[in-house]
Amino acid sequence: MFIASSGDALILLKQEFTELIFFELPAYRMHYSKRRPFSVSLFLQAPKFLKTEKLEHKQITKLVEQYKIDLIISDNRVGCWSSKVPSVFITHQVNLQMPLSLKWLEPSVNRLNHQWINRFSHCWIPDELGNPVTGKLSSTQNENARFIGMLSRFKRMKRIEKKYDLLILLSGPEPQRTILEELLLKQLRDFSGKAFFARGLPGLKDVVKSDKANLIFANHLPSDELNKVIEESELVICRSGYSTVMDMARLNKKVIFIPTPGQTEQEYLAEELEKRRIAFFINQNQFNLGQALKLSSQYTGFIDSDENKLLGKALDQLGI
Repeated sequence: MFIASSGDALILLKQEFTELIFFELPAYRMHYSKRRPFSVSLFLQAPKFLKTEKLEHKQITKLVEQYKIDLIISDNRVGCWSSKVPSVFITHQVNLQMPLSLKWLEPSVNRLNHQWINRFSHCWIPDELGNPVTGKLSSTQNENARFIGMLSRFKRMKRIEKKYDLLILLSGPEPQRTILEELLLKQLRDFSGKAFFARGLPGLKDVVKSDKANLIFANHLPSDELNKVIEESELVICRSGYSTVMDMARLNKKVIFIPTPGQTEQEYLAEELEKRRIAFFINQNQFNLGQALKLSSQYTGFIDSDENKLLGKALDQLGI
């Protein structure tokens, strides 16, 4: 088995799977603005994205030939496919959502997105078949698509004592990660409970030191340690990226979501979960910790779903 990736994801994967062989793929290196909407930034960088996708596919083609690879599973990397071996594309964004200012582009963007997906032998959608969290994002009539249930690296633990009133779980691109960190640190000055602050910086060694005994920091935690900290926390504040949503659902957590500004996917998911009365969400520029803590009590949190058997069926289809 081989793993190919780039950037922070590659660093994280190397830490988690030390026994495997790794390859570095071309990095998309998308830049994000403090003021310009996320989708607009991506649109303006489309030529660079397309160039990187071609380089990525060229490298994957060489790896397939050199190492006699017989199956590719791509986590939302559109260039990681081959016409010579079965290729699986994992995504919950079959239908991309554009901001209002670019809504007129949505049909064209999704035609291109569907063309990319159709290069793959299979499209796996990590969501529930009957009542998908992702709603219209994953709605599809594509014959090569199938739902594989919600996925997570985490597991529920038994007899876990609660140690933290609040867990801050940061992730995502800069500069928005740092902007949210600074906002939360400022508001945590008056927080009297015990909080754990996971900064989401796997490549950084220096840890922030706090003069408050009730606030613990970590740049990054291995999966098993992070699993334990989440289970030990009464409430989690985090982004509403779908991987995080699936993790919170697996661990049956109460959550406050703060979507990354301008990321239409995160905004849509947060709104859907609030409509279902599962989790409170608030936009970053309106965030108030005291108010968020009070309002979050009115939401149910995630409730256990049935055991995921859909992934096993998809793997059986591939002969794995």
